[in-house]
Amino acid sequence: MMGREIRKLRQSFQYAVRGICLCMRSERNFRIHITAACYVTLFAALGRLSAVKCAVLALCFGVMLGAELMNTAIEYLCDWQASGYDRTVRDAKDIAAAAVFVCAIACAVIGLIFFVPVVPLLAAKLWAHKILLATLVLSAPCALGFIFGFGRKR
Repeated sequence: MMGREIRKLRQSFQYAVRGICLCMRSERNFRIHITAACYVTLFAALGRLSAVKCAVLALCFGVMLGAELMNTAIEYLCDWQASGYDRTVRDAKDIAAAAVFVCAIACAVIGLIFFVPVVPLLAAKLWAHKILLATLVLSAPCALGFIFGFGRKR
């Protein structure tokens, strides 16, 4: 009995990881949010944000990525259900996109509140550590490649 429950739990995690991979391959905006989360995490470490602020940022990442996953699921279901143009489907998809937008605005406001005070510290650290600055600059093409090229059909 216990082995069966553990197997079901493992399968649940596998399905969730599969869903994340599907979304990462097919949704540019999901890749944008993942990339932003990586850079924000780096800046949080460089800016020595408190544990509480880092926890709030982690919640922002979870809410944002979760909203994008739900939006994608709604879009998939709507596209599957609709055989042509349907105003209700359009409205459902627009509302789901609006939910992601609201989450993004809230996360951006939190980011501004947390990071504006540490911009001078971040700038000083990057200027003092040229290798770190160069690494950050050189990571931009990789990030753009991930955002715009990952998962695209050739």
